[in-house]
Amino acid sequence: MARPDLRPGVAILLIVGVVSALVYTAAVPLFERATVAMERRQARAAQLAMARAAAAQREELERRVSFLQHRVDEGALFNHGASADMVQGSVQGTIRAAAQSGGLAIRALDSRTETIGGTHYRLTTHVSASGGFEAINAALAQLEAARPLLLPRDVRIKAATTGPSDGPPVLSVDLDIDAYADLVTP
Repeated sequence: MARPDLRPGVAILLIVGVVSALVYTAAVPLFERATVAMERRQARAAQLAMARAAAAQREELERRVSFLQHRVDEGALFNHGASADMVQGSVQGTIRAAAQSGGLAIRALDSRTETIGGTHYRLTTHVSASGGFEAINAALAQLEAARPLLLPRDVRIKAATTGPSDGPPVLSVDLDIDAYADLVTP
């Protein structure tokens, strides 16, 4: 007689077990999908935050570019002329004047021209000269003050192999000087 009382309890346990197994089987993929969706949402939120930061930074960068454009005087940077040879001659004249006003003796002056886009050129002049320490400083100061700008890129100073034994030491200086040209088409 105890058996009939057990059957409804076993049946209920069996039904609860089957329902639990079905719920568990259905719930695991749902939880996995929800986890993947949350991870995707978090990744998109991080991308959105980075995009907002980049947009905020863009405004700052545009403001900096505008400030620098106002600050940079293209007239002070670019030599203007009809041809690269004409501008190169002008640059060499300025370099000669700066060196000679400082008291340097120019031994060699070589130039090369490189196109950097459109009508813009980089004019590189290699100068070999000799003179005293004060002459080198004076010539570098003259080059620095020149307008349009002359930009010494590489300066090598060494003791000259020959020079007066009783006077100030003679130094040898090698300079690579860049100048920029914006050629005007006639």
